[in-house]
Amino acid sequence: MRILYLHPKAWTGEHAILSELVRMGHEVCVLEERRPGPKRQFAEWHRQPGDRIRTLWYDPSRGLLRLVTWLADRVFRRAFDGRNLVHRMLVVAEAARHFQPDAIVASDGFSYAIPAGFAKRLGLLSQCLLVTYIGGDILDCPEAEYGHRRTPMTDWIIRYSLVGVDVLRPVSPMLRTVLLEEGAASEKIHVLPSHLVADRPALAAVLAGRDGHRKGIRERYGLKPDAPLVVTLSMNQRGKGLYVLAQAWPQIVKAVPGACWLLCGPEHPSLASDVWPVLDQAGVRNSIVATGRLDGLDVFHHLCAGDLHVNPSLCEGLNMAVVEAAAVGTPTIGSDGAGVSYWISRFDAGKVVPRGQAAALADAIIFALSNPERLRAWTLALPALAEEFALERIAVGLTDLLQGGLEQPHPISRARS
Repeated sequence: MRILYLHPKAWTGEHAILSELVRMGHEVCVLEERRPGPKRQFAEWHRQPGDRIRTLWYDPSRGLLRLVTWLADRVFRRAFDGRNLVHRMLVVAEAARHFQPDAIVASDGFSYAIPAGFAKRLGLLSQCLLVTYIGGDILDCPEAEYGHRRTPMTDWIIRYSLVGVDVLRPVSPMLRTVLLEEGAASEKIHVLPSHLVADRPALAAVLAGRDGHRKGIRERYGLKPDAPLVVTLSMNQRGKGLYVLAQAWPQIVKAVPGACWLLCGPEHPSLASDVWPVLDQAGVRNSIVATGRLDGLDVFHHLCAGDLHVNPSLCEGLNMAVVEAAAVGTPTIGSDGAGVSYWISRFDAGKVVPRGQAAALADAIIFALSNPERLRAWTLALPALAEEFALERIAVGLTDLLQGGLEQPHPISRARS
């Protein structure tokens, strides 16, 4: 099968699935942005020479075609986050003509799925179109500074594009509900989560060395070997809800002597405005260790160090940090604001608490850290949870969805709308 991916750089982990599809014998090609860059450039590779992923690079801010579509793009620009919808629609159609794919995949449901959906409805695309909905593309959560603010025009372009999509792939049941509320046809919706970026052998090696990684990370930061340790991992923006954990932390430290918090991820401004002042005022900041940005397998090594991973997210479509923690043996207490809460509850691999409620979060963490039997029971459930997100499994699921879509007729959507 020849598959055209639209803007896989929308998620840093997407290249792993492209490589896995190539390994499975599929032909993968890509339409990708490069800012600044040439107006059009074809290459035989995407991330690195030899990856066998042919790519059309383009700069969406350049080219004569922008002059042709300027007026139409101006109509939609505010609703489309300042982007040029019609111009992008025509570039998607150009990529499809050049690569002649069997199927087209948009890696997120807004920036490229909307123009692709428009193009499909207007008869510019004939291939099966699959769109992955990851959360920020269709959610509107101003309290979490997440998603897209819904105006009447934004609502309209999202709903109009949905009709042109043949297979809608939300990454969690939460997002399936949102798509249904937007009027999407239920028979076109198939939940398939995002994938772990590391393959099974790499994760198995980390898990096998968990005790060593736990010891090494604790020594790196001067943490006691037996200290009750909570770990968080994110980009640390407000929507991740770390300020809720900060509000809960004084109660946790009081109830669990020696408890520490390993705060992984970059120093986002939200920490300075919402987290550090709360901890300073309570006099408990000395029990927090901030690691800064982490990359590669070091992410998994840090997750090994914790007795408990905590995800107090206010609003997001999935949250892969929960899955990464599960893959290396660390259970999670998470909020119902994240789509991954479905899997935590389904596998009894942790506990889900109401989002934004510091008291409930504190009670759950104190209970977990004070009950090693419960932590062990949750840990036993983690392999089954992690397997749901295995790279190899998701690649097979994705190709199954595409194959099912290819077997359906694809009349131009003016006929079907």
